[in-house]
Amino acid sequence: MRLLSISGIRGGTGTTTVLAALGYALHRLEQRVLLVDLSPANMLGLHFEQPVSHQQGWARAYVESADWRAQALELQPGLCLLPHGRITRQEQERLELWLRNHPGEWNRRMSRLADRFDWILFDSPHDSGARAGSLQPDVSIQVINADAACQVLLQAAPSASWLLVNRFEAGSRLQQDLLLLWRRQFADRLLPLVLHRDESTAEALAHKLPLGTYAPQSQNATTADSLAVWCLARRGRTC
Repeated sequence: MRLLSISGIRGGTGTTTVLAALGYALHRLEQRVLLVDLSPANMLGLHFEQPVSHQQGWARAYVESADWRAQALELQPGLCLLPHGRITRQEQERLELWLRNHPGEWNRRMSRLADRFDWILFDSPHDSGARAGSLQPDVSIQVINADAACQVLLQAAPSASWLLVNRFEAGSRLQQDLLLLWRRQFADRLLPLVLHRDESTAEALAHKLPLGTYAPQSQNATTADSLAVWCLARRGRTC
């Protein structure tokens, strides 16, 4: 079993969409996959036809002293989702404090599921704080957009994560220049795959479906398949 975390260098980079597409692509390669939503926004389920009104999840279970494993939803055989759930701001603050005092909590929890899943993917937003701090993933990917804000953040807060460019517009001279710069500057950790800005990706979320289901022949769905193959190739290595 491998733990993979995907986070954004800032808000709005498309982390949740990328994770949903990758999880579905890994499942298509006959991998048993659990998707874990670490975001209080509770949006990951929207990519898999889950209602926005769904209240339950691992965070809700913590507040109610319930079994977090019972909150997992089977989307398809071998593909499951553990939602965050809806909680109040005060409840979120208590949860953050508890996780901060329990480093490695997610690794301990997931070790109980080692015989059930090949991959556990965590949607870790850029401001996840203690939720992500309680996780030590085997693979960490940071999603960036080819814009000035991400360029500044990359220089100010370099990380050891793999970098994945999302929402790339090939017709933009600025984005072309930034991608070329990053390939030179971060050659050892910039993934050779690029996800583009296209209507199919936006439409997939509007239909509450993963990209591989809504538009399996689209450019980004093909790239997600390639990313899944890359993950399989790295299995057994820590990065």
